[in-house]
Amino acid sequence: MTVTDWRDAPSDVVQPLLLAERTRVLDALHWDLAPALRLVEHARQRGDVPGLILRDRAGQPAGWAFYILANRTLQLGGLHARTAAGLRLVLDRVLASPEAELAQGVSCFLPAASQSLVSALERLRFEVRVHECLEASLVSWPPAAADTVPLRQLGDVDAPAIVRLLARAYAGERAARTFAPAGRIEEWAHYVGQILTGPSLGAWRPSQSFGIDGRDGSLKAAVLTTEIARQVAHVAQIAVDPEARRGGLARRLLHAAGAAAAAAGMRRVTLLVDEENAAARQLYAAFGFRPIGRWIHATRGPVPRRIGGVVVRATSRTRAA
Repeated sequence: MTVTDWRDAPSDVVQPLLLAERTRVLDALHWDLAPALRLVEHARQRGDVPGLILRDRAGQPAGWAFYILANRTLQLGGLHARTAAGLRLVLDRVLASPEAELAQGVSCFLPAASQSLVSALERLRFEVRVHECLEASLVSWPPAAADTVPLRQLGDVDAPAIVRLLARAYAGERAARTFAPAGRIEEWAHYVGQILTGPSLGAWRPSQSFGIDGRDGSLKAAVLTTEIARQVAHVAQIAVDPEARRGGLARRLLHAAGAAAAAAGMRRVTLLVDEENAAARQLYAAFGFRPIGRWIHATRGPVPRRIGGVVVRATSRTRAA
């Protein structure tokens, strides 16, 4: 097998790979990646997004990956191969790329199509966390119960408040690494921006996103809902301020988001939950959510390099040199 730069490949070679990825994720997880993959293909054609194509002995594509160096982290946006050996080869070549040499860390958030992906990442000393993808029907969504907790619809102007809420809600939690690896406020701002304006997490639906304010006027809890496919809503985030927990706010928000999505014609709703979050899993089970697949978040530190037989690691001083 050989590995080539996907920026040198014509569109009629790359398009079937992206289409197959879209079909795999849509069929398994009801998540339509078409808008995000279109942006990737436009950027690839401009030469802005590096990537690799794995070819078999007949020269036919047998795997692929693309990656982006952003904020000193090499982010894998796609990774697929027919065989476990091909998957390992593609990963090895990604970590041998010039972009990986400049990175202080590597991360990915990918659908777990097989155990081979987890094994390949763990072999390269990635720390892997598994997130279950859960789904519930909106046709039989539970009816509204009497509740005096006031809700309000969220809008673009609430972005700063949402950022601050997420930073408080995830402070000290290992799960925060999936969204803001170092827990910095600018990382939370970038993540919220992806939900509100980017295609990778679906199209944001303000009419299905709600907040609960505290007596001091600050945002104490919020649910952010997107549309990830036709008639499929996705709860991208439910966050509750630590000071406001154990008051049923998450349940109230989830119910409101589901009811609004059903009223908008959505037929099903999905969400992701860390497999170690027992409390959240119990809440979602009460609403009829069931597992349909898995996503994995994997991270590792800089890739060691050898210069003159000496192992070195990427640091700010190394990059400056």
